[in-house]
Amino acid sequence: MNKVDSLPRPERALRRTLLAASGALSLSAFGVRPATAANAAYPGKPIRMIHAFAVGSGTDNAGRLIAERLTQKLGQPVVVENRPGANMIIGTEYAARQPADGYTMLIVTLDNLGINPNLYRNPGYSAKDFDPITLIGMLPLVLVAASGRAYGSLAELKQAYEKTKQPLSFGTWGVGSVAHMVGAMIQIETGIPFNFVPFQGAAPAVTAILGGHIDLTISSAVTSASHIKAGKVRPLAIGGQARHADLPDVPTFAELGYRNINAVQWHGIAVRAGGQREIVDRLYKEIRAILDEPDSQPKILKVGYSGIDGRTPAEFASFIAAETQAWSRVVKTLGVVVDR
Repeated sequence: MNKVDSLPRPERALRRTLLAASGALSLSAFGVRPATAANAAYPGKPIRMIHAFAVGSGTDNAGRLIAERLTQKLGQPVVVENRPGANMIIGTEYAARQPADGYTMLIVTLDNLGINPNLYRNPGYSAKDFDPITLIGMLPLVLVAASGRAYGSLAELKQAYEKTKQPLSFGTWGVGSVAHMVGAMIQIETGIPFNFVPFQGAAPAVTAILGGHIDLTISSAVTSASHIKAGKVRPLAIGGQARHADLPDVPTFAELGYRNINAVQWHGIAVRAGGQREIVDRLYKEIRAILDEPDSQPKILKVGYSGIDGRTPAEFASFIAAETQAWSRVVKTLGVVVDR
């Protein structure tokens, strides 16, 4: 018989009530809500994964693979919904307005959580609207020049500008896109002025540089590799801390002395904020298991990631906060605020 059972009946009931209350209080003090009957049965219905970009991209394919495997693990359909437009604002704002019940996930990227909240006066959401689950991977971006240009390195690019003093044309994926912001960062750090030419996405910008219609653009390593090997574009530098396995001869910006040029896209998964902590932990556990599967990794790496990441929700939250702060400095330096 324990101490509680040895008490008279009224005191015994009071003691048990106080013990239960103190346990709940200790959980809430750490921001963790006690488990409920509702989340114990989670998921009890289909889950939606919002892609704020078009069907068919590498990121879309990776997200669909994860959704398919997650369906098998959770025993409920994980349904992908593509809601592209306005630099990912349309789909992200939509996800932010859904109930905080764990049934709306979102693919989060540098665009929608790192840049848009800084660039747009009112994007309709903030990073606080989402609870991070995990980072899928980092996607180094390559600065490439049209093959007919006289420069094949950043040093030669600067020399070419010094001779003409004419701004160079730089193709972006749209106003405020990652390519636009990375291009602006390169402009600030190198002192070379660009005339930014917005296209409706990455594919049209690549088409333009292959045709020699623009001088420069930013592209993912996986997209650039085949064109570089075929001599159709000339790589000048790549983002990331180390050279990319697909482009071992292309130096990083850091190697060339430009450590402040952060030419790296990233993709992760989040859920609408405000739900049960147990749901976030469950989703992280299952998604991390998918990322660790030997047969999943080659398919996910086809996107062009430098590796599979899989950091914890807390680590991913810290990462997003740091990225948001870093790009805030870039936007302030540019002095640009965009109205929707």
